Amino acid sequence: MVFSYDKGIYLMIFNVIAFLLLPFLAKTRIPIAWLGNVFIFVGAFAIIVLTYYSGGVWSAVYPWIISIPVLALLVVNRLSGSIWGGISFLFMLWFAFIAYQGKELPVEYNPELRTLWYISVLPGLLLIILFIAFVFESIQTKALTDLEDKNELLETQKEMIAAQSTELKKHIEEKDYIIRILAHDLRSPLKNINSLVRLMEFENDPVRHKDYISMITQSSSNAQHLVNRVLEMDASSQEDFDLKMERIDLYLLLTEVVDNMAKPANEKRIQIRLSNQSSNCTVLADKTYLYLILENLMSNAIKFSENGKEVQASVFENGSSVQVKIMDEGPGINPEEESRLFKKFSKLSARPTGGESSTGLGLSLVKRYVELISGQVYYEAAESGGATFVVELPLIDQAAAS
Repeated sequence: MVFSYDKGIYLMIFNVIAFLLLPFLAKTRIPIAWLGNVFIFVGAFAIIVLTYYSGGVWSAVYPWIISIPVLALLVVNRLSGSIWGGISFLFMLWFAFIAYQGKELPVEYNPELRTLWYISVLPGLLLIILFIAFVFESIQTKALTDLEDKNELLETQKEMIAAQSTELKKHIEEKDYIIRILAHDLRSPLKNINSLVRLMEFENDPVRHKDYISMITQSSSNAQHLVNRVLEMDASSQEDFDLKMERIDLYLLLTEVVDNMAKPANEKRIQIRLSNQSSNCTVLADKTYLYLILENLMSNAIKFSENGKEVQASVFENGSSVQVKIMDEGPGINPEEESRLFKKFSKLSARPTGGESSTGLGLSLVKRYVELISGQVYYEAAESGGATFVVELPLIDQAAAS
């Protein structure tokens, strides 16, 4: 042999055989941590024995002791790395103590080949340290990549959950809005029916009885139509909403609304002045929604007017459209609040004068209903006070209407 170092040859053969058995042992039920520690022991045993029989701290194998805990850390786990680190440290101290006492350990290889021994063994240590470093870097990179992938997945899931949460919140708000619409707009017809029933109790005139029954029937019909429309609204979007569009005489419908609002107006001694300044009042609209629009605006005018005041409901022709103007003598709208007039649940500073309830839904519903029938609604401020609301709808040509 070149180095005449029999122990080195035997230990090398022993290590090679042990490592060749590793793939077969890995298929058994022996825990992988145990296998790893066994092969760390084989390597550590070879390094310690070779170091002892090649001069101790002066041996070219001595620095290889450093590789034992590093290999244990990478191959097994942190605990094994710590244990083998302690064992390696104790052996290095032992070799150093022997050298410090001046004791010489046996050198079983040919001393004349010391230089060749060093230049052939130490580069091997560099190679194994580089290998370990590359393995560590590869593991770290893979771990970081996996972490980034998981973070991206979590971020995607987070965005999906946020989108689903927003969509769910939107559906809940829409359901709540629909319930509030029912509660708000069913109040008027039910209140009218209740008022008319009470009037009938004290009315003996058969003609008036007949009128009251007709009004109750109309209010009941309006309530039924409203429930049907709201149920349709729940099942359909605004874009494909199935409106029941028909030709309607706007002034006649306004008259009907005013007649039905006579009871709350009389309770506050409010006089309603109705006028028509348009030669053509025919519009194409859904009667249920148009009735609700006019009823809401008339109800607000009465609600926010003081006792003994006047409310005007007028129809005007404006080119190819017709306007309904409802004017009251109430406190009007604060200029700073005009931008919030038609928003849902918007409570303004003005309050009903007779203690009537207000949900903050009325004008938002008016705007929504007007837009459904291709019209527009807006507010006009008056210098003399009060509020004026205008509903504008496209006219149907008289010849076409006939």
